[in-house]
Amino acid sequence: MSDKIVAIHQPNLFPWLGFFNKILKSDTFVFLDHVVNNPRTAIYTKRVKIILNGEEHWLTIPLKNVKGETFIPISTMEIDNPTVIASKHLKTIELNYKKAPFFSDTFEYIVPFYEHKSPLISERNIDFILSICKGLEIQKEFLKSSDLNCSLHSTEMLIEIIKKIKGTTYLSGDGAEGYQEDALYKANNIQLQFSNYKHPSYKQFNTESFHKGLSIIDVLMNIGFEETKNLLLLSLQPN
Repeated sequence: MSDKIVAIHQPNLFPWLGFFNKILKSDTFVFLDHVVNNPRTAIYTKRVKIILNGEEHWLTIPLKNVKGETFIPISTMEIDNPTVIASKHLKTIELNYKKAPFFSDTFEYIVPFYEHKSPLISERNIDFILSICKGLEIQKEFLKSSDLNCSLHSTEMLIEIIKKIKGTTYLSGDGAEGYQEDALYKANNIQLQFSNYKHPSYKQFNTESFHKGLSIIDVLMNIGFEETKNLLLLSLQPN
């Protein structure tokens, strides 16, 4: 049986470059959208950093609270006042990036997120991520955990997903060390790899010092799809 590398991640809002590096290194990427979270907290499903007036700024999508429930599945989280947010965010992004070298090329990928017919943040996030992957010419198998009938939790849930889709290797983010049970992968005949992502620098037109870990929006605005693709391909080379 040939090796099948699986990466699993929650559907983040306008994710950072490392998110797409993880997709690129996998054979199958699973959006972890069935797990529960608190929409009132600062989850990455609803927020990401961009540059505003030369400094890092959180771009945040407010989510509706469900009466009587604190934790709800990510797949059911709805945007609160999407029309108002669309007007405010698009204006903020345009004002701060309209002089960026690749503003027009990138902005046309952002607008559909805010014009999306679905009120669900996960659906909008996933569609945005898939559109960016298409622009970057990244072709992978994409699945949603909400379609896989998962019943377990934590590391056992990840192993359950990998087994359901016949994966052989789990590509973990570097931040997972310390909270997942690494020995369980070996016990289930699954290889464990860490992404070991090293963030590259690129020229940011609207700030004096380089800020890493920003949204893919910032990367694309500054260097465009072709150079972003080159940065991602460089990350595949051994150190």
